[in-house]
Amino acid sequence: MKFALKITPQRSTQYAHMTKVLALPELLASPCAALISHVAPVTLAGQNYLLATADDAFLSSPDTLNILARLGATSEVYEYFEQIGDVPGPLLRPIEPQFTPFVPLEMAEARRYKGKTNEIFTRVLLNVAIFAGDYAHHYADRLRILDPLAGGGTTLFLALAAGYDAFGVEMERQDVETTAVFVRQYLESERVSYKEVDERGRRAGRRYQFEIGPRNERHLLVLVQGDAREADMHMRDISGGPRMHAIVGDLPYGVQHFADISSWLTTALPVWEQMLLPGGTLALAWNATRIEREEMVELIESNTKLHVRNEEPFTQFVHAVDRVIKRRDIVVCVRQK
Repeated sequence: MKFALKITPQRSTQYAHMTKVLALPELLASPCAALISHVAPVTLAGQNYLLATADDAFLSSPDTLNILARLGATSEVYEYFEQIGDVPGPLLRPIEPQFTPFVPLEMAEARRYKGKTNEIFTRVLLNVAIFAGDYAHHYADRLRILDPLAGGGTTLFLALAAGYDAFGVEMERQDVETTAVFVRQYLESERVSYKEVDERGRRAGRRYQFEIGPRNERHLLVLVQGDAREADMHMRDISGGPRMHAIVGDLPYGVQHFADISSWLTTALPVWEQMLLPGGTLALAWNATRIEREEMVELIESNTKLHVRNEEPFTQFVHAVDRVIKRRDIVVCVRQK
């Protein structure tokens, strides 16, 4: 059988190009790839799709449909027909998605702030982190995700929507405080049940803890003001401790030279490695316009024992962001058991 995945439409032409680049490797990084015999980009009625061939039972599996509905660079899923009876195609039959977000995905879209990374890219980055390690087939479980460079919380909100516990560290106090205000206001406006943990007596910097969702299915959202290189310390006394299934970070785009970030990562990487559970993953995005992939891989390998996934499709995420950031890339690595 054949099925078509619609590449997520974007109002901005630059992001439309981005989703076209990211769609194929994201799909091939997912557990669905093992069941697909062929896939290629196509244009149908002026819209961009991925057209894939798979076993006839592919779309009848709730597990498969759940994965497809979680992808970021593609959205709607259709069964594809060359023709039906005497009616010539191509013809598409929509497939009902099998994934219900824990909180609305719009939570990541609703908040706008300077320097925000496009939420579609962030969703792809999060998915690739999960798919690359030993927890790929546990994508629907209650995993623990850390963003050590949390900014305004986009990664945290998408992790929460995916059904995970979300933990963030951010250096800027104002970003932490305004994000906490947004979380309260958004959850209240959407009538999402939550409880905030009172930490007024805590001395080691500002931290906000939210328990979100129904009483019998609450998920954690934790945001700490502090240094990403001390993420283990900041997470030490939270429920579950500083143990994560995946660490996902979008490095600052203002960095122009490798030396500017090398010393910082040299300190941060060993800390993040120790926080990962065996089989867990670290996924970092960076401005690759001037910092080559080989430099990032060498830095990771020289400071950790993490295994870098330096093969396709994990090397195929390079894309342009704008006129300044002409190349953004993703590096993904796994903590060995």
